[in-house]
Amino acid sequence: MRVSKLYKFWLTLRSTLFWIGFLPATLLAALMVSALFFAPLIVRISIIKLWIEYSLGSLRIICGLKYQIEGLENIPEHGFIIMSKHSSTWEAIALQKFFDPMIWVVKRELIWIPLFGWALRAMNAIALNRGTGRKAINQLISESKQRMDQGRILMLFPEGTRVPPMQQKPFKMGGAIVSEKTGYAILPIAHNAGEFWPRHSWIKWPGTIRMVIGKPIDPQLRNADEIIGVVREWISATCDEISDRQQLEKLGFRLK
Repeated sequence: MRVSKLYKFWLTLRSTLFWIGFLPATLLAALMVSALFFAPLIVRISIIKLWIEYSLGSLRIICGLKYQIEGLENIPEHGFIIMSKHSSTWEAIALQKFFDPMIWVVKRELIWIPLFGWALRAMNAIALNRGTGRKAINQLISESKQRMDQGRILMLFPEGTRVPPMQQKPFKMGGAIVSEKTGYAILPIAHNAGEFWPRHSWIKWPGTIRMVIGKPIDPQLRNADEIIGVVREWISATCDEISDRQQLEKLGFRLK
């Protein structure tokens, strides 16, 4: 399906308007969260939630990009581990709307980035030096358990980076090991956001993102390899099921 140059120009213009508002709002939110480092956590969370509502509202109004969520009834009442498909910036924003209070696992280098990294520290992100191997895993297990015992929700992208539509990277074992060692369930999430907000793309395509929340995966009687296998199979199958073929064709994918 070919897209006209005029239509692409229109999409580029709309996306530019979105970025003009989104970037300053993001910097302001990061600054406020960082400045309120010693304030109660609920205050910092409230700022993040305002930023999320603004961002998703801007996407809807300016870019025509909506979303629908399925499986909200599957969300447990207590601490758990989220493992989500990662293909876009959208899920990094939207997931925080539905899971509160969330705790991120990030590369240690990110926390030194001015404003953005400071905000991650203010939200108590778990910062790992991935080059330390077993030490990093032990830190992940220890800090994750501590946070989840306090009622926080652990957030992990098992592929480790944004992956384009129709592709998949190996799933990392960290979250599955945490689940095995702590007994906390994994909540798998699939979506097709990368088909509407592709990585490294200026354009935000209009349409409706589908996000599906699966049933919790109980780690009991499973080892880490088995846990990650169940997670990978469900996310991959569900992403294939909800993929928007018409949108993929607009992006230039040739489908059978």
